[in-house]
Amino acid sequence: MNTELFYLALSQMVLSIVLAIVIFFISYKVLIKIFKLKEENLNDSNLALSIFFSGIIFSTGYLLSGIIPSIISAIEMLKIHAKENLFVEILKYSSLSLFVGFLLAGLIHFTSFMLAKSLTKHVDEVGELKKNNLAVAILLTTILISITIISRDSLVFLIELFLPQPTVLEYSS
Repeated sequence: MNTELFYLALSQMVLSIVLAIVIFFISYKVLIKIFKLKEENLNDSNLALSIFFSGIIFSTGYLLSGIIPSIISAIEMLKIHAKENLFVEILKYSSLSLFVGFLLAGLIHFTSFMLAKSLTKHVDEVGELKKNNLAVAILLTTILISITIISRDSLVFLIELFLPQPTVLEYSS
């Protein structure tokens, strides 16, 4: 077994797990603040809020999961071409990519929610979610996840612009 590849795979797995935990923790805390809830409110058997929050967290994870392979590729490139401290370079590019990705995921969520509000002008979505209206939760979550699936590749492509890319030399004959 190639030990260098083993340690690379192990470090990628640890990086992915740590990033996922941090991102989900931040997502959860942001949602609690946006909906002006106390964490006890989620323990009151409100299935509608749980469905909607789960959809947002799934959407965030799905969007950012596309970024992780790009970050790992950038790390591979930085290992070869890093001019400064490798750890600082990795931290810089990873943080920038995830921060921009997280902001864009939030923008996608906001846009999805505004689309749902425009489709259901007669419904107070937040109020209905707090009242445990499952129909509203399922509709909002479905719109959110559908837009997430459609926009993921574009988000990943945009994030890759922030990461170091290999230089391709053009030879003329």
